[in-house]
Amino acid sequence: MVYPIAKRTLFPFVRFFIRKTVGLENVPLKGPYIIACKHMGPMDGVFIAAVIIPRIDDKIFFVSNVAKWGWFWEKIVAERWAGSIPFYRENPKICLDIAQDYLRKGKVVGIFPEGLLQEFSAAKHHAKTGVARLALWSRVPIVPVGLVHDISVRADLPRLLRRRQVIKNVLLNPHSMEIHIGKPFELNQFYGKKVDRELLYGATDYIMAQIDNLTSIHARHL
Repeated sequence: MVYPIAKRTLFPFVRFFIRKTVGLENVPLKGPYIIACKHMGPMDGVFIAAVIIPRIDDKIFFVSNVAKWGWFWEKIVAERWAGSIPFYRENPKICLDIAQDYLRKGKVVGIFPEGLLQEFSAAKHHAKTGVARLALWSRVPIVPVGLVHDISVRADLPRLLRRRQVIKNVLLNPHSMEIHIGKPFELNQFYGKKVDRELLYGATDYIMAQIDNLTSIHARHL
C-alpha cells in the first residue's frame, strides 16, 4: 500500500476542497501511462494525487519544480517520499530521461505541459513539447486532466503573490474546484514519423486540445 498514512489523513482533507471529480473510472489501474494536467496553482499535483492515488494504489511521479529548501526536503521528502521528478531548467532533458525510466518500469508519470499558468485568461498558453516527446519515445497512453474553477486574483500583484492568492482562493472556498478526467488516448497518428519541431508542436497541440476540452477556468481580476 502506497502512502498509508497520507491516504487516511492528508488525502481526505484535500478532497474536502474538491466539489466533484468526473471521469475517475477513466484512470487505468496499472501503468505505464502519462497524466497530462492543467496547472493553475501550486497545489494542483496534491489535488490530483488525492483523487487518483486511492484508485491506483501507486505513486504518481510528477515532473515539478522542487522547492530549494535543503537536501532533506529535496531528496528525502520531495523525491524519495512524494516521487517528484525535479525539473532542471538548465537541462530539461534530465527530467524526461528520469520520467522515461519510470515508464519503462510500468509507473505513472504526471506532467503539466504548460507549467504553472501565470495569467488566467482566454488567451492560448504556449505548452512545452516535453509531454509529446515522452509519449512518442515511450508509446504509452496519455490520460488528460482538466480543472473547472473560478479564480479571484489581483492582476497588479507580482507572480509569486498571485500564486499565493490562488492557494488562498482555494482554501477559503472549499468544494469550489472540479477535476475532470478524460479517456486515455495515444499519439498513434504521429508514430513512425520523423520527430522534428513541426511534429512535436502538432502532437503537443493535439494533447492540449484534449486537456482544454475538460477545462473551464474563469478568472475574476480584483
